[in-house]
Amino acid sequence: MNYQLEHVAIYTKDIAESIKYYEKFFGGHATPIRKGSAGYGLCFVRIAGSPSIQLMESADAVGVHHYGYVTDEIDRVASEFKQKGAEILRENRDDTGKLTTIFVKDPNGLELEIRSPR
Repeated sequence: MNYQLEHVAIYTKDIAESIKYYEKFFGGHATPIRKGSAGYGLCFVRIAGSPSIQLMESADAVGVHHYGYVTDEIDRVASEFKQKGAEILRENRDDTGKLTTIFVKDPNGLELEIRSPR
């Protein structure tokens, strides 16, 4: 199975200030801010040679929310993780019902997102 770290998602209290920081100090380029399904603002900051940083607005939390991986075999990954006893938090499917993403919890309580390529 092939996995690639794609992004690290972090909570930020001020998404605009965080964007400015990553642009100023790392030469990052932010995508437009959009509302996530849970209603909070988010964007991705791309930094050359590195996985993206996903900024997620939060009124009270800061720090790492999850790590995002891409795999070319999401159905196989989901099946194997379940067989091995992973704690599956949720599965996302597209409009046709095809599995696109799973979220699992690691032993430290951190979320890991594993998805098919876009």
